[in-house]
Amino acid sequence: MSFIERGARTIFLTELLSGLALTFRYMFRPKVTLDYPFEKGPLSPRFRGEHALRRYPNGEERCIACKLCEAICPALAITIEAEPRADGSRRTTRYDIDMVKC
Repeated sequence: MSFIERGARTIFLTELLSGLALTFRYMFRPKVTLDYPFEKGPLSPRFRGEHALRRYPNGEERCIACKLCEAICPALAITIEAEPRADGSRRTTRYDIDMVKC
């Protein structure tokens, strides 16, 4: 057996043993898999995946009709119409999200 073959077998054997050691280490740890439809994982309080028109605690809409969400939506699923108020600010008169397009 040549020097190169012996070196290759040694490297292969050490890599194989280190991989098996890693496998056995994870085998005895607690499982992290969730049974998804029945168990839900924790969501961050900053999670922004829900499409909805948010409101202040007093019931007023948070939307100021800047139309940025309408412009940035890649599916063009958001439609916003706005009118000015008596105090000069703008608020939405129509805010639609077409969930079929999402």
